[in-house]
Amino acid sequence: MPSTDPDTTETDTGIPDEDATELGVGEWTAFDSGLEMTIEDLETFAPTYLDRDHEEGDAYVRFTVRVKNRAPGVRRAMRAHHAEHPRRAPRRGNASEAAHTRAVEQHTKERSDALRRAKAAARMHLTARVQVWAGEARAVRSYDADQEILTGLNTEVRRRRTRTATYAYRVPAAALDDLRIRLSPAVNGTTRESADWTATLTAPPEDLLDDSLVREEPAERTAAATEADEPTDDGDDEEHPKKRKQRRQEKRAHRRQQLRSTNGAAL
Repeated sequence: MPSTDPDTTETDTGIPDEDATELGVGEWTAFDSGLEMTIEDLETFAPTYLDRDHEEGDAYVRFTVRVKNRAPGVRRAMRAHHAEHPRRAPRRGNASEAAHTRAVEQHTKERSDALRRAKAAARMHLTARVQVWAGEARAVRSYDADQEILTGLNTEVRRRRTRTATYAYRVPAAALDDLRIRLSPAVNGTTRESADWTATLTAPPEDLLDDSLVREEPAERTAAATEADEPTDDGDDEEHPKKRKQRRQEKRAHRRQQLRSTNGAAL
């Protein structure tokens, strides 16, 4: 069984119920599917670009989600299934041949389903849904292509293998002492369980975000690019082509970074 209540629901305000079992950063939890998860390296950081909705007093946190596939092997899983179910459907008293045939078919179906589940668990396709609350406010997910913070966990995890992904969120700095993180893994397209972690962070230094860049609106970025492409009257005709080439390279690099961030946000 997992370390949390799978039936835990959110309240009308979006905050998880207080009765949910809470884990600390670094603590592992196991699910019925054989998946184990934990949260590591929770810290404040400076993103390359501030979110467009960034407000004064906002802080950015990132953490690593680590998962392990601890599902039993196919043979072991089938031995456990056969320990609970006989290999052949037994005859029950004076049951008719038709009733016995139906029992055999049901028994065969149960064995086939158990074998299918065991094979699927050996190669889990995992997609993790991550939700973060800072106090009573829902944190906003952030992306940073330059620091490889993009799509998160959406991968195949074979048995005895480990996968990690980094997530980033924008939260009010005043609520860093009350963070709650919920992970809801979807294994092979099915989400049945979830787990909660709680943490406390100290306020980051005031100059942490000084080197972060402010995202420009598309109209402002286009106007700035047009103004930059206009020829200057400084009489330096030989340097002008080199400057234009440098600006084109910078715009292409910025466009690639923007596309990576947009594609990551869509996923």
